[in-house]
Amino acid sequence: MRRARLLLALLLLFSSAAVFADEEKESAKEGFKEVHEGMKKVVKSVDKKAKQGAKKIDETAKKTWKQIGHDIHQAGKD
Repeated sequence: MRRARLLLALLLLFSSAAVFADEEKESAKEGFKEVHEGMKKVVKSVDKKAKQGAKKIDETAKKTWKQIGHDIHQAGKD
């Protein structure tokens, strides 16, 4: 009788742990999905800002080179 009680107690203990482990596993999966989506948003935002910055630098460089070419041309005429 004592062994049966011990066996039933262990069975209940381990079965509840398995149920909670499944819940925690699903919760962890959802958490990882949320983090992954958040990281995607951050990367897109940073990438967008980097592209805008690079475009601005390219425009400024192009204007500067044109001005340098114009200045060299003017210096050759004088």
